[in-house]
Amino acid sequence: MWETVQNGGWFMVPIGICLLGTVAIFIERLVNLRMSAFMDEELVNRIRSDLMDGNYEAALQVCRSVNNMFHRLLETAINFRSLDQVELRQLIEDQSRQEASYLERFLTSLRTIATIAPLLGLLGTVAGMIKVFHTLSAQGLSEAAHLSGGISEALITTAAGMMVAIPTIVIHNALERRASKIMLRMEKRMIEFMLVIRRHHAVSS
Repeated sequence: MWETVQNGGWFMVPIGICLLGTVAIFIERLVNLRMSAFMDEELVNRIRSDLMDGNYEAALQVCRSVNNMFHRLLETAINFRSLDQVELRQLIEDQSRQEASYLERFLTSLRTIATIAPLLGLLGTVAGMIKVFHTLSAQGLSEAAHLSGGISEALITTAAGMMVAIPTIVIHNALERRASKIMLRMEKRMIEFMLVIRRHHAVSS
């Protein structure tokens, strides 16, 4: 295995770095891209109960007890409940877009890796073929070992680049779907809470 990597030439180094980057991002996102990291269902139910009772201060205290995305959005909705419905919705949407950057963290890096890894492999292919033609022009067909080395380098780097790019694309798509699923679930819950807030605020006004 190590011999195969060595035969690929120095282009295997940046391709290997791309692979390490994909693995690191995948592990980090598996750990942090969980629903529980963005919304605590137990606390959400407590907040809902407080809001149903019209106890806004208790609901705010629960929101502030955990620093995650949904609770920050909900705290904003409660604090600005006196705003017009359209204005409040716009405020929440603006904050959601800002908060969503954490959901999409490192996805751009994965797209970059998926793009450059096969290009690095192609560049290695070009370098290997240049070496082959250089050997041909300098020594002719007598140096078969040198020719096979250049061809081997070309094939190995191409294969390595594709082997990094393909799983990176799969991982990127899977993480993107997970992030979208989390965001949609939070949006649905936020709509429910805004209706509750609006209803009880209208009654108490």
